[in-house]
Amino acid sequence: MTRTNKIIRNAIFLVVLFLLFMWRSGLYFTPLSAHESSERSIHYGPSEVVHVEDFDKGKYILCRYDRWISCNTVNRALFFLWRFGNQPTGFEYDATKPIDYTWGSSYQYYKLYGIINDNRVEKIEITLGNGTVLAQTEFYDGLFLFTWKAEDNDDDFFFKGIRAFDSEGKIIFQEEK
Repeated sequence: MTRTNKIIRNAIFLVVLFLLFMWRSGLYFTPLSAHESSERSIHYGPSEVVHVEDFDKGKYILCRYDRWISCNTVNRALFFLWRFGNQPTGFEYDATKPIDYTWGSSYQYYKLYGIINDNRVEKIEITLGNGTVLAQTEFYDGLFLFTWKAEDNDDDFFFKGIRAFDSEGKIIFQEEK
């Protein structure tokens, strides 16, 4: 066997080993392929990706599937590879509420997401435990996503309340936790 043939054989062998490693370790080349794999692993979806938002450790992928809303977390792993995180199924929303939402956290990264069921909603505000108010007036195909980062899992950064306003600034929906 010539030297060139040995190099080609070894290169093919390394590529096969690398792909086998990726398949067994749950690593993916793109965030969307990691997201799709997480949905397949629990027999959910395929959902429609509505919005993708970056954060320090990866991406939040806001999706809609039938009567479900989800915000899957996809984390960066090994420089340029991706691994799926948590919550690919989200929640089944209640269309009788002006807005329906859920929230959660992973370490010091928080997210609140949901759907707008009332066409009058023009602005949504959330209040954190330390009094910080986050507002959103641009929505993603009727969905919304708030993200924030706490300092060392400080309780002051937990979600405390949400309000939805119409175009005149009147409160349509309000809920305190």
